Amino acid sequence: MNYFLIAASFILVAFGQPAWISGFGVLAAAFGFALFWRAILNYQSPRERFIASVIWFSCVQGVQLSWMATLDYMGPLILVMYLFLIIAMGVQFGVLSFFLEHPPSLLRSFAMAGCWTLFEWMRLYFLCGFTWNPVGLSLTDSPYSLQFASVWGIFGLSFWVILVNLVALKALVEKSTRHIVVWSSLAFFPYAFGLVQQSVVESHVPVSGNLSVALVQTGLLPEQKDQIPNSHSAYVSPLDQWRRILEVLDPEEKVDLIVLPEAALPLGAHLAGYDLSKIDQCFKKSAFAPLKDPYALFSKGAWRVSNAFLCQTLANQSGAHVIVGLDDQDFTGKYNAAFHFVPGNGSYERYEKRVLVPVGEYVPLQKWRRFARFVAEQFGIYSSFDAGSEVKIFKAHYPIGISICLEETFSHLTRELRLKGAEVFVNLTNDVWFPRSKLPQQHFDHGRVRAAENGVPILRACNTGITGAVNCFGRQVARLDPSEKKADALYFSMPIRSFPTLYTWWGDSGILAISVGSLVSYFAYRKKKLP
Repeated sequence: MNYFLIAASFILVAFGQPAWISGFGVLAAAFGFALFWRAILNYQSPRERFIASVIWFSCVQGVQLSWMATLDYMGPLILVMYLFLIIAMGVQFGVLSFFLEHPPSLLRSFAMAGCWTLFEWMRLYFLCGFTWNPVGLSLTDSPYSLQFASVWGIFGLSFWVILVNLVALKALVEKSTRHIVVWSSLAFFPYAFGLVQQSVVESHVPVSGNLSVALVQTGLLPEQKDQIPNSHSAYVSPLDQWRRILEVLDPEEKVDLIVLPEAALPLGAHLAGYDLSKIDQCFKKSAFAPLKDPYALFSKGAWRVSNAFLCQTLANQSGAHVIVGLDDQDFTGKYNAAFHFVPGNGSYERYEKRVLVPVGEYVPLQKWRRFARFVAEQFGIYSSFDAGSEVKIFKAHYPIGISICLEETFSHLTRELRLKGAEVFVNLTNDVWFPRSKLPQQHFDHGRVRAAENGVPILRACNTGITGAVNCFGRQVARLDPSEKKADALYFSMPIRSFPTLYTWWGDSGILAISVGSLVSYFAYRKKKLP
């Protein structure tokens, strides 16, 4: 029976995320962990429970983080990080299960849920912050329970999942009607909350307007987009990359906003790498951006223009605002940036990415010079980006809050955009580094959570990944099928509705206070009970 419970719990929890098997998340959030805990309660020593829990949860994470084990572009060293992460999270779960008692009291259940929530929150301080795989993702499988994130964010969902499973464990052990009723009420509450909230918001918060959008998916592999040693034959020239983009954009389809993905094109924003005489074939001369710095450079008797010039020209020709991800460098530093070009305007806005990916965008642990040099050599890193420091809102038809790539997975960063006045979130990303994996869907699911946390719709443009849109309730509105080869554009009209949420007001401080309070209350009670 123990082996059956452990196997059943593993299947439910490991595959109980929206990216895996639909419906399993509902079961995992309700009793998936409880089945495992019920099995290990039969182990006599806490040490045995700890070891079993480390192995079980490491295997769960091994499935859910399996996207990290793709070696195409990251090389074998990524496996070291993959194994470290799944074991480290396994140890966290082992520590939690070490303190499991038979049966757990309600106060102890609250304390353990609080402890786990703090464990997940602490991951934000590992390197750039590790945000993947909070257990609360199982509650996002349903569009109704997902809205519970508007109260206390993804960490609040994790708190609730652990609490409900501990109450389920008590019901499994004691088999009393009262405990079953308490457990089922707690398990059902997030779904009831979401149903009521959506009904109230739809009745009382009107749609403020519609935003017509074209989201561009460029669909290029790294060796196609940039010149990589030993892969020159695959390289697509920058001008041909522009032609691919223009082929999927319908000039007859008038939109308010065109969005291109992170680092959408080579050469960065301002390197004058295009011969103006060849641009005539792609754009109307009447729409050209100004032939002046920072858009263009006159050299050797001819004008040469940059991606910034072409993006401004695209905005002028289409009459649409253009948001695009481009690398950029100036006297302040080198950035992975997002740009906003306004039709008919000679200036632009720039946002600099604030959270950089270790190895991919900077060399980690540079204080340890030998280690940093080894990592740089293994991954072919020749320079690092600088991190941006400002929260910025682009002024378009609606105030737009920008995130780039994994910034979308950080609840507190996205909340800052909402506090700055954003009524629409836009994420630019590129999931190509882990091909043929679950990463694109898991990344998209984090975007759904950010929308639900803040009551704001989100638009996503990806090179490869899931290009699409989610409304203020975290429900998918439109999407392209992810592709690692095909360029495409998604045209649709996005109803703009946003509403204030409790999470936007108190952020993670609410659930952190509840978690700490639960632990303090439990230890105070234990101390009082001691003779």
